[in-house]
Amino acid sequence: MRDLLVCHCNACVEATGGPWAASAVARSHLGVTGDMALDWERAPVSQHEASRGRCRGCGTVVFWDAPGLATVSFAAATLSDASGLEVAGHIWVDEDATFAVAGALGVSYPGGLPASVVVPWRS
Repeated sequence: MRDLLVCHCNACVEATGGPWAASAVARSHLGVTGDMALDWERAPVSQHEASRGRCRGCGTVVFWDAPGLATVSFAAATLSDASGLEVAGHIWVDEDATFAVAGALGVSYPGGLPASVVVPWRS
């Protein structure tokens, strides 16, 4: 799993009720059973043509999947034990909030994660 990124984009905030904290796993290491319990919806705004997988029971956004990427992101809240994972950064942070987020919670980026930034992977 990858350390956490917290997305502050308008689409994630609208879909989840606030910033969305997510880890990721290599697509080749992800197995989903019971896919019938998910509803997939196209993300309204996505530079990667991503979709979100929501739990049919409660509506929670569980996955964010961009078909062209080697990873699939999933909600950190789904982990029963997130010990060892740290927040690596905040992405799509509005300019007005950048100072507050950076001061309180670490590194923030006004857009997506820059290609030059490496987010640590944990076992």
